[in-house]
Amino acid sequence: MDSDQVRRSVDAALVPLVASLGPWGVTDAHWLPDRAGAPVVWLRTRTERERGSLAGQVWLLPQVQVTLTRLSVPHEIVWPLRLELTSYEAEQRLLAE
Repeated sequence: MDSDQVRRSVDAALVPLVASLGPWGVTDAHWLPDRAGAPVVWLRTRTERERGSLAGQVWLLPQVQVTLTRLSVPHEIVWPLRLELTSYEAEQRLLAE
């Protein structure tokens, strides 16, 4: 699978991922490689409280990994995956400083 196919698979997987995590306050998601090239999925919630609550859930990383795997993202991309959580509220506070 080439990098364009991987990118399309991940992008396709982010839509149902956001939909399934919507009740937890997730409004959007994106993915980028880190400096070492390892994949990082970013999830954004509306509030810091929602972000904190979601961050404490032990099932979050496995759910993201399963969703990506079901939508044809290769295992070598999925298993080293790192999750980062942010909130709209925190981003607005950061920009205001």
